[in-house]
Amino acid sequence: MSENTTTPDQPTTPIAETEAPVAAPASPKRRGRTALLAGGATLGALLLVGGGVAIGTAAADDRDDDGFDSLASSQRAQTTSDDVAAAIERSDDDAPSAPAADAGAADAAELSALVDAAAGVATGAPTAIEANRDGSWDITFTAGDGSETEVRVADDGTATVDETEAAEADDRAPKNVLDAATLSTVVDAALAEQPGRILEIDADDDSRSPFDVSVLTGDRRVVEITLDTSGTVIGTEIDD
Repeated sequence: MSENTTTPDQPTTPIAETEAPVAAPASPKRRGRTALLAGGATLGALLLVGGGVAIGTAAADDRDDDGFDSLASSQRAQTTSDDVAAAIERSDDDAPSAPAADAGAADAAELSALVDAAAGVATGAPTAIEANRDGSWDITFTAGDGSETEVRVADDGTATVDETEAAEADDRAPKNVLDAATLSTVVDAALAEQPGRILEIDADDDSRSPFDVSVLTGDRRVVEITLDTSGTVIGTEIDD
């Protein structure tokens, strides 16, 4: 009997099916880092949004401030411009202009007539006569106690009291007055010194130079002439 030399088949071990490895769950530490990163990104976004809002608000404020500043500057500039224009206008209004060529009185007789018209509404003696640009005259009367009354005589000869001033303790009766005789002496002497038209005459208590006369010349200058009681010219001056 022959020996069977055939090696018996080895039992076959079943091969286990290969299963796909299951990924290990992320460790809590990694999940926390992810959450932290996500939270940081969200916070960053919020900060960016918030920062943008803040920057936008600040920029708007800056623009508003710039707008207000520009408006304020514009208003100040306009105010300054208006102030300058008003100042120029006031200067123009206040600046004296030359009287008209026919202003004033030509002689003493004309002035005496004005004084007579004014005397009907005032008491005292005439001490000042002044022509106005509208053709009227202001004539001042001083009473014995030193009180004064200013009378306006219109170009039609109508006389009205314009102002009164009560006497003060040191007031007294005038020493020099502009009656008809004095007017004739003073006016004739002034016009002999400087031909023209009489604009104003003032009488005061100065014994050396009691009369001041303003004469409008032909070239529309005003010359101030000072005289004494005899009609002697003491000095002349061009009124600028």
